[in-house]
Amino acid sequence: MKEKSQKEKILEYLKKHGSITTMQAINYFHCTRISARIAELRADGWNIETECESKNKKQRWVYRLK
Repeated sequence: MKEKSQKEKILEYLKKHGSITTMQAINYFHCTRISARIAELRADGWNIETECESKNKKQRWVYRLK
């Protein structure tokens, strides 16, 4: 049985949770290039929004499935 790709795992996570951050992608899927995986998903037709959230002078990128 073939293991799922990072792209497939991230899509499943987005479908279940609605969003994913860069740190979640690194921690859960060892994906350090989340923006590349999101670009691939967008190319496949998925509507994913990118948002920058700031809290306590720290920024984080959030990708949301629409």
